[in-house]
Amino acid sequence: MENKQALWTKDFIFICLINLLMFTSFYFLLPTLPVYVTNTLKGDESSVGYVIGILSLTAVLVRPFSGYLLDAVGRKKILLFALIAYCIVTAAYHAVTGLVILFLLRAIHGMTWGFTTTGAGTVASDVVPPVRRGEGMGYYGLSNTLAMALGPSLGLAILNYSGFSLLFSGSLLLAFGALLCVFGIDYDESAHKGGEMSKEKPAFGLNSLFERQVFSLSGNMFFIAIVYGGIVSFITLYGKENGIQNAGSYFLIFALTLLIVRPWAGKSFDRKGPRQIMAIGYSGIAAALVLLFLSHGYTGFVLSAVMMGVGFGIVQPTLMAMAINRVPPYRRGAANGTVLSAFDLGIGLGSIVLGYIAKMVGLHTMYLFCSVVVVIPAVLFFLIEGARSETAPS
Repeated sequence: MENKQALWTKDFIFICLINLLMFTSFYFLLPTLPVYVTNTLKGDESSVGYVIGILSLTAVLVRPFSGYLLDAVGRKKILLFALIAYCIVTAAYHAVTGLVILFLLRAIHGMTWGFTTTGAGTVASDVVPPVRRGEGMGYYGLSNTLAMALGPSLGLAILNYSGFSLLFSGSLLLAFGALLCVFGIDYDESAHKGGEMSKEKPAFGLNSLFERQVFSLSGNMFFIAIVYGGIVSFITLYGKENGIQNAGSYFLIFALTLLIVRPWAGKSFDRKGPRQIMAIGYSGIAAALVLLFLSHGYTGFVLSAVMMGVGFGIVQPTLMAMAINRVPPYRRGAANGTVLSAFDLGIGLGSIVLGYIAKMVGLHTMYLFCSVVVVIPAVLFFLIEGARSETAPS
């Protein structure tokens, strides 16, 4: 009977809507800001790198603090204030007049991004029934995936149709919609923590900012994020280099595959544990990268996108679900902050390091190097994590 606990409650639907709107607002700007930097502000490629990269860096810096505040102050309160700040920052894009101002704005944007994404993920982990956590967090992650599929294409369409003013307004409208959805969430936080929040308020310090129980999972996520950073940063250049006209189709195919894989992966984790599906996940990511090394045409490009969707659609949500299951309810904020910090750091460092490698040996060989990197988290997982029993705390 436990497995029949309701998943699609009002609170779960609202937190998924918040995540969808917030990520779509974010993806409106991701492919369009480089154009803004080069065409409007007259910057160069290095300026683009700084403007895009600073957001991930500041998000890494604030995630541990956001996790602490979510546990110590309260989930809904911190998420509400973070989304208010996120809306203010998004509105400020209208006032940008130069590269320095944009760089500073992106740094602040990264701080609000760190708070909002950690907060939303922690609320989601609260309202999902423990026995359906893998399934629930998989569905929650689909809102990110849908935003990835819709956001870039819609943002570019608005930019081509009208210009940056309407683009920034559209991003703000989506962020404001996410803010309004917070008021639809009314679950009792203390009930979901078994009353532990009042008894176990964490004292401020390193132990409260970072959750030691998920360090090994965070290390695993870091290496996965490195190779994912290679996809996010260079797949468009790879496509152009190989004569693929619409290189952005990689993200669409990747996202559509995630939509199929994530619900199945979550249910499989809940029923059988992580060992079997994680073996499939690591193999899928490695195969996707080898295909990019071997391929020089559209067929290999598409197959790589599918395999990356299979692999990432298993590994990323499974690691997140394992992290949540591993800690007491009142430490979920810190656990989310710790794992997501590792993910942001991996993407940021991976983009920089892989950029140097690609410059030296080319994009094809760089992706072969990435396929070797995947071996590291796979070995670590089965040596350290695979033997542990991953049961959801009540």
